Amino acid sequence: MSSADSHRLNILTSAEINELYGLPRFGDNERQLFFDMSEAEHLSIQSRRASAGIFQALELGYFKAKKQFFVFELADVMGDLQYLALHHFARIDLEVLEMPSKPTRLLIRQAVLDTVNYRAFDAAAKEILLLHMRRVAALSTHPQYILRDALKFLALERIVAPLYTSLQDLVGRVVASEGARVTQLLQQHASSAIIERLNNLLQGDDQAITVNAIKREPRDFR
Repeated sequence: MSSADSHRLNILTSAEINELYGLPRFGDNERQLFFDMSEAEHLSIQSRRASAGIFQALELGYFKAKKQFFVFELADVMGDLQYLALHHFARIDLEVLEMPSKPTRLLIRQAVLDTVNYRAFDAAAKEILLLHMRRVAALSTHPQYILRDALKFLALERIVAPLYTSLQDLVGRVVASEGARVTQLLQQHASSAIIERLNNLLQGDDQAITVNAIKREPRDFR
């Protein structure tokens, strides 16, 4: 584990992370739903060689399901490839099918984004997200609340969510920034008497009512 990993906030459970970022595992019903293609999607896929088109159809279905792209081996997705070959690529031979090259995969992913009107998470998107997260942190610095709101914001803006570790770093950054902002406001505007009373709350002994004894998450913003 790197030093950066050790300082990241633990926001989601392993199951929650897998739900967001794990490779989709489709049954027959999910395949029928997510591998169904509109006319525009079909035309975009048919513009490629069948060996690349089937992977574009695969990535498109996965993106519809989770709004993410995935790294996988042929063995991981063979059931989905067999379904696509049966229903959309009758002439393709899966026994000789090979994974597309990295440049081809990048082209495939951009074609998927164009088809569904999404965009990649780049430097400009990062700044937009950070601005939004700072506003949210002014309402609540609960890391899970900020992260889930960020995911909703990205979906509304039709931006691919970055890796979980990147979101962890961004949440940690805005939480620390909001803490520094509030501290600065207190230093500028609170009287010495108020500062002393706050310090007493934070450092109270067993006989005092401390912050730890009374703090709790509000049910809502009222």
